Amino acid sequence: MIHPYSYYPARAARHWPDRVALVEGSRQCTYAELGQRATTIARVLLDLGLEPGDRVAVIQHNCIEYVESVVGIARAGGTLVPLLGALTEPEHAYIMKDSGARFIIALNQTGLGRARAIKAGSDKLLAFGQFNDATDLSAPPDGPLKTVPIAIDRPPSALAHILYTSGTTGRPKGVTHSYASVTAAMNFWATTFDLQTEDRLLGQLALSHFCGRAMDSAWVAGARLVIVPEATPDVVLSTIAEQGITMMLIVPTVLRMLLDHPDAQTVDLNSLRAVVYAASPAAPSLVERAISRLGPVLYTGYGQTEAYGLNTFMGPDEHARALADGGERLTSVGRACASAQVRICSDGGNDCDTGEVGEIWIWAPWSTPGFWQRPELDQRRLTGGWLRTGDLGRMEADGYVYLADRKEDMIITGGFNVYPAEVENALMAHEAIAECGAFSVPDPKWGEAIHAAVVLRDGYQADQDELIGFAKTCLARFKVPKAIHIMEELPKTPVGKILRRLLREPYWQGRERGVHGAE
Repeated sequence: MIHPYSYYPARAARHWPDRVALVEGSRQCTYAELGQRATTIARVLLDLGLEPGDRVAVIQHNCIEYVESVVGIARAGGTLVPLLGALTEPEHAYIMKDSGARFIIALNQTGLGRARAIKAGSDKLLAFGQFNDATDLSAPPDGPLKTVPIAIDRPPSALAHILYTSGTTGRPKGVTHSYASVTAAMNFWATTFDLQTEDRLLGQLALSHFCGRAMDSAWVAGARLVIVPEATPDVVLSTIAEQGITMMLIVPTVLRMLLDHPDAQTVDLNSLRAVVYAASPAAPSLVERAISRLGPVLYTGYGQTEAYGLNTFMGPDEHARALADGGERLTSVGRACASAQVRICSDGGNDCDTGEVGEIWIWAPWSTPGFWQRPELDQRRLTGGWLRTGDLGRMEADGYVYLADRKEDMIITGGFNVYPAEVENALMAHEAIAECGAFSVPDPKWGEAIHAAVVLRDGYQADQDELIGFAKTCLARFKVPKAIHIMEELPKTPVGKILRRLLREPYWQGRERGVHGAE
């Protein structure tokens, strides 16, 4: 089997050589040009001694060179290890060491400085441009280079990527994906959204993570990827209008920022036919606003780094029916898609009753075959072909799945289990709240008390008493926060997920356990 990040761009170059593959500002390249540049990168890597399966790290920055690099690595038979650009130097250094990467690619001057800081003495540094300590990838060096085989044939189980999680519960862990699982994911996204050569996908989130699905599914269809290096709301909105973007992937935090921007009401967004919001829960009030502004184009589903298709799915028609039925189903992530199986299981691995909260288990062809050098995680998370996601949810009789929370975030207050997402979704219905994170603090009476941290929307005012009073109108008494902290911003992962762990930490310092009982 050919590495999918090599096969599909090469296929696109054969089928549609003159079609524009990539746009970044005033720059663009066709599929033929992408193939030529990727082959040059592959030849340089092979000349430096890359062997099939060797890990190659790339310091992510959204640009044409990132796409050329990941295709070139695949063409040489290497394993991609993307380093999310927003991570810290110690995090990058940890990933380099943990993955055993022998090569590191810097895409710009900033990335070059980071690469120099984290590389070990034997690591090979590559960059785009002429630097004394780096091999230039922008043009082949003088002298003969190894030729690139037409196709490096490896088993479907061969390692294609190691994707490191963003660390919501601790140090990043490497999630592996094989040639087979990556191929399955690419084709799922392209088929599910019926991508055509005329489609224009927006690359405004990190191409090394969630937005990578826009990048690699575009290759399957011969579509165009429009890359946005710095995704401010005004730039994203103007890009959609100017480039005629037809599909975008987005996280709810960014969707809210776009809808709040003054230009959102006047800019032409009519080209959009598919807006996929995922990666973290969205409040029903935000979904309603998005439908009102964008029309029937919203899709959602449930995935994670370990299984990065959409394992559940809810399309525009289902959103419309949910609104017509009162909006409650807008808190759902949809129903199991045709290619995946989804179960809700107890700690013992038995199927939960309808409506009962348990752990979400997934079988899908795009699931991880295992965790990088973490056999204890394989044993805990992979059971008989099923991925134990670590996320809690419930499934109703009609098959719709509702996320509760990650196991680590559950709050036990007064003997009741409370999932932060319930509290957050209720508070987000208040017109003044832009973002919300609910978390537990130790409490001598209740064991754990519920607190919430919120960011207010521009131009709105509210105080703690008003927000607590609002919460009492839509939450059971034991779910109402004891305190609400109004903040300028909430801590987030580089991909926009609110870090409840960091909200909790100041209240739990000096304690041996992250749970608390009534005193």
